Amino acid sequence: MLVITGWNSQIAVELRKLLDEKSPYGDWDDCIRATYDTMPLDAERHFFCSGLLLPKQISEMTGEEYIKTFAVNYSYPMLACESIFATNPYARICVMGSESGYAGSHNMLYASAKRALHTYVETKKLGPDQQLVCVSPGIIGDAGMTLRRTDLTTLVERQSVHPKRRFVTSLEVARLVRFLLYEDEGYVCNTVVRMNGGEHVR
Repeated sequence: MLVITGWNSQIAVELRKLLDEKSPYGDWDDCIRATYDTMPLDAERHFFCSGLLLPKQISEMTGEEYIKTFAVNYSYPMLACESIFATNPYARICVMGSESGYAGSHNMLYASAKRALHTYVETKKLGPDQQLVCVSPGIIGDAGMTLRRTDLTTLVERQSVHPKRRFVTSLEVARLVRFLLYEDEGYVCNTVVRMNGGEHVR
């Protein structure tokens, strides 16, 4: 069983399509839609794909928006991980980070929450059969967060100077998530895998 939060995100949609395909590794798991307060803790695999990025500066945010941004991007997934790992010695979890956690964002609270999540993943002590990994993409060209943006000029400029001349796709991210949770045997652990296409090479 694979438990997914952020069920309707484009990455989760692509991952579910991949898991519907035939596999040389045996049968894929059934996917279960969940929220952080309703998820089964005994599932072997979890994919936390929820995120919240408001198109505001911190100074423009309300207290409620501040709390929700930090909760969705850090507190909820971290607390869920704590509960799962405390009860399931075979749990394998992949969480969605963001390149913003390294490079910053127009909403620095979002970036700070993702950085906190990266640090949690890199420092959480696990049992021998547990896995915790984070996938940290840059701008995802076909994701809702990108498609809803209104600063199209900024996106065009970023893409024109990007080393790959394009943004990563949800399918590329989903393929990496599938590899980490199913094809890798769990040795890739306590690691944040950055998918920025070399954008921040100095």
